[in-house]
Amino acid sequence: MQRYELDAWLGDNHGLADDDIEQLLTEANEIEERYPDPDDQPERAAALEVAYRLRIEPAESVLADFSEQRAKARAAEAVASAGLQQAAQSVIPAGQLSESAFARHVGVDRMTVRKWTQDQRDRALFDRALFLLVRTTMPAADQLKLTEAIAIRDTSAQAGALLAALQTHSIDDLPESDRVVVQRAEKRARQLV
Repeated sequence: MQRYELDAWLGDNHGLADDDIEQLLTEANEIEERYPDPDDQPERAAALEVAYRLRIEPAESVLADFSEQRAKARAAEAVASAGLQQAAQSVIPAGQLSESAFARHVGVDRMTVRKWTQDQRDRALFDRALFLLVRTTMPAADQLKLTEAIAIRDTSAQAGALLAALQTHSIDDLPESDRVVVQRAEKRARQLV
């Protein structure tokens, strides 16, 4: 960045002395080296804004602003991700799009899409296995724990609950078809935990 470019960016009422402007120019050039690509313009602009603001405002104020921006961006990303995950779980099993086509449309890799759809299959398997265990003869407190585990939306936590239940309760009383489901769920749970 040239001095005249920085002067144009700062405008007339910037509140900086000449020494501060020279130091900011040095930082601006370092920022350009850090973010050299044309697509890096938003990052360059944010970094230059921070470099400038740190010269005229308390650091706590600048940090609070950018921390808030980051928190909002993360929340927006989480919301968008949940929406995309639900879409994957709806359109892929229905055959509307393949995993690859879905990944291309939304800008994620195919393994991310596979994880999203696998989570749904894992939850369904763990829900079924936990339900089958609840139906076996066991103390009411254990049945309550397993019933609560069915409501868990975190597959790793469900896997842990299933494995814990299988350590203390036998599945020998279950019909063969149910035993196969629980054994398949146990195998998958061991892969996750």
